[in-house]
Amino acid sequence: MTDSELTSFDAADHNAASGSDSQFAATARTQVAGIDSGSRLARLATSTTVRRQRRVWSTRVNSWDHHTPAGLEKVTAAVLAAVTAGPGDKVLDLGCGTGQLSLPLAERGASVLAIDVSAGMIERLAEKAKERSLPNLEGLATPVEDLSLPEGSIDLIVTSYALHHLRDPDKARLVSTAYTWLRPGGTLVVADMMFGRGGTSQDRAIIKSKVSALAKRGIGGWWRIAKNSYRYLVRVQERPVSISAWTSMFGKAGFTDITASSIVAEAGLVSGRKPETGR
Repeated sequence: MTDSELTSFDAADHNAASGSDSQFAATARTQVAGIDSGSRLARLATSTTVRRQRRVWSTRVNSWDHHTPAGLEKVTAAVLAAVTAGPGDKVLDLGCGTGQLSLPLAERGASVLAIDVSAGMIERLAEKAKERSLPNLEGLATPVEDLSLPEGSIDLIVTSYALHHLRDPDKARLVSTAYTWLRPGGTLVVADMMFGRGGTSQDRAIIKSKVSALAKRGIGGWWRIAKNSYRYLVRVQERPVSISAWTSMFGKAGFTDITASSIVAEAGLVSGRKPETGR
């Protein structure tokens, strides 16, 4: 399995939309497939992370829809309430999973390109899209680090609980790149685990609440505390940053009308708009 395994919805079986809608996903597939091997070798550390993420998330496909944390449902609802998308809009969902955001946005009539590192997640999303007769939803299994799209080609970019897996420089790079993908007036919405290294009272409150909640689960909870503490300290797999860090990245990329809010527990939402005049 390569780092950029491509899985798209079968256009014939799925009655995929024609013209610009199908070209929307086709362009992404072509540009991802064209990344040269030298670039991949230069990204060895990232590739190791990608392989780990693909392995982990592929094992969760069957259980994900039935055991989604209640808090994550509130995050999904917050993102959907924060965005407007309809017929004629092109939407990019980064780290789509099995379609918690992609499916309802496609049902609103938007053309949605859904990206996930796990081919299994994309395959399950394809099944759901076919069941709901959503030819305006296409999927691509690839790391977000490999994604390349034409400048000014997207109206809305959303992501929920996916980007905290990225290294901090990759987070900033993605926000800046997302700015170029958006059309003037387009919007980026990031919902994620958002807290820092304990340097603020808010960080410490979040960390304390997470430890307290896990401790109440007994031995299993204490095991998760130990495991998550290790990941947090060495920044392996989960690398959350604070809301203020996200808003700073948005500002440096050129976004305006930046808003930030807490949703539930450690979850936060940051959105920004690309100025109508561009930059």
